[in-house]
Amino acid sequence: MKQRIVANWKANVSADHAEEWVRTLRSYCHFREDRETILAVPFLYLERIFSRVSTLPGITLAAQGISPYPPGNYTGATPASWLRDLVDYILVGHRERRKYFHETAQDAAAQVRECVAVGIRPILCLDDDSLSGMRAALDSEELAEVICAYTPDSAVALETALDIKDIQAGIARVSGYFPH
Repeated sequence: MKQRIVANWKANVSADHAEEWVRTLRSYCHFREDRETILAVPFLYLERIFSRVSTLPGITLAAQGISPYPPGNYTGATPASWLRDLVDYILVGHRERRKYFHETAQDAAAQVRECVAVGIRPILCLDDDSLSGMRAALDSEELAEVICAYTPDSAVALETALDIKDIQAGIARVSGYFPH
């Protein structure tokens, strides 16, 4: 099984900081075939960062979100199809998207479908409050396409790692809803 490490830059990175981050990544990371580093980059920087990392083994990009709609009359929306040449993954259902932008499990399910339709793998962001709603919104075929990324509420803004027992409990909790 390939290990995936996702670095979500959120809206915290300036253009200069993004360049510095990639330079540091290039010089200090040791790449392994069994590990993939996924950079979840703000839309504004996707092309720029793609040009810097596309030749690096083990580094791929993710968008931080997409429109739940295909291309059309949706002002300000970014359809998944526009990103397929830049990213391998898209974050879907992130707690911040639900909290600040009022996205629902149904919105996330529509985003999963948009990703799958254009060949991009959705990373379904889960937390304690979203498990049952996300599971109910996705059918078994859609579930087979997602990568689950779980953050327990107790881990938000932690500066130290969770205890292994808490991690095991989280894995068991997610597996109860998402058995793959």
